[in-house]
Amino acid sequence: MNVQSLDIISVNIWQILISLINLLIMFLILKKFLFKPVKKVMDTREAQVSKIYDEADRSRNDANQMKNEYEQRLATARQEADSMIKTATQTAQRKGDQIVFDAKAQASHVKQKAEEEIAQQKKQMLQDVRSEISELAVDIASKVVEREINQKDYDGFVDEFIKNVGDQS
Repeated sequence: MNVQSLDIISVNIWQILISLINLLIMFLILKKFLFKPVKKVMDTREAQVSKIYDEADRSRNDANQMKNEYEQRLATARQEADSMIKTATQTAQRKGDQIVFDAKAQASHVKQKAEEEIAQQKKQMLQDVRSEISELAVDIASKVVEREINQKDYDGFVDEFIKNVGDQS
């Protein structure tokens, strides 16, 4: 075999060492000029994304809190409305009962007054009838005294008396 062909297969330490140093220099340059800025951009982007997620969580929590407050206020408003309706119904019922009570009392008062007026008019009418009867009796007695009464005259006086009483009614 030939020596040249062994050179291709042989390991050259200097060449490996130079390649390693070259790789190390390339790594340091990339680290300084590429990895650090890229990492910085990635960190900034991660912070922005984290901030956006935090704001979204805070907004969602605020929305949930506002929703709970709204539901609580709505429930309170419903209770107040129910209470107001109940109070208004009770007030209307009491006023209605009072109106009916007042109307019954007034009707009873009017009825009592009417009965009293009827009794007074009846009493007055009886007095008027008695006075007329006594006047007629006096008239009849004076006519009887003036002349002698026979059965025919007596019947005529009674008929006249009844006729006069009927006319007076």
